[in-house]
Amino acid sequence: MAKPWKELGRMLSYQDIATPEFRFGDFMLPWGMVIGTMGFLASWLVLYVLERLGLTRHIWHLPLFFVALAVFFGCVIGLLLAP
Repeated sequence: MAKPWKELGRMLSYQDIATPEFRFGDFMLPWGMVIGTMGFLASWLVLYVLERLGLTRHIWHLPLFFVALAVFFGCVIGLLLAP
């Protein structure tokens, strides 16, 4: 359902900012999905750099390390960017 024209120009209220979803038209994107994706990409970048430097040979279980980094970066990014 489309919003009335008078609501389109209004300022954002605290309730609009504090919702756990981002609204893109009629599509709601959960906050956790955005943070999880950012944590995944950050850990992928770190592992790419470690791989290029040849430092991943010292890591015993690389997939487990990747998951731990993704959770760690997701938590840190979530704490820093929490609404």
